[in-house]
Amino acid sequence: MKSIKHILFGLVLATCAVFDASATPTFSDSFFVAPDIGPTTTQTWNFGIAETGAHPGDTFLYDFLFNTPPEPAWFKFAVFPDVAGSLAFTDLGFFAGDFVTPIDALTLSLASELASGQGGITSGTYDLRLAGTFLADGAGFTGQAFSDVPEPVSLALIGAGLAGMVGARRRKALAAAEQA
Repeated sequence: MKSIKHILFGLVLATCAVFDASATPTFSDSFFVAPDIGPTTTQTWNFGIAETGAHPGDTFLYDFLFNTPPEPAWFKFAVFPDVAGSLAFTDLGFFAGDFVTPIDALTLSLASELASGQGGITSGTYDLRLAGTFLADGAGFTGQAFSDVPEPVSLALIGAGLAGMVGARRRKALAAAEQA
């Protein structure tokens, strides 16, 4: 179990990292996250990082790129440390795939040990940017994102049903016109 001194030291380092955001992070990288598409109408992305060489006070800045479904959809994500108290998130951003253009389509929420967001987005490539400070040796975090995927078969059935209803109504109107 960690000593109180160790935890306080980590919190001080995390606070310093927040105020010195212009400093070059110790660990930095970009990752393309491939989705898992299952039998449901939800697309899932599992992502995360484990830095075995991280030490308390080291900072990180990671960009995770997502390609979303071709239609507008609901997108949500949550990211949390693998071990409680092992890192502190200090910044969270959601950008276009160019890493520069901020996107305000999601409601973002950032706490020391939880980064999350949700909202409606259109099709495209998006960048989820996470920054923070490691508070323990070899720390890491895990995240999961979800997006609804419209099911083509259901949409086709709805379209066929609507076309059938229009056809039935037209036939009924023609039959009524012929009787008059």
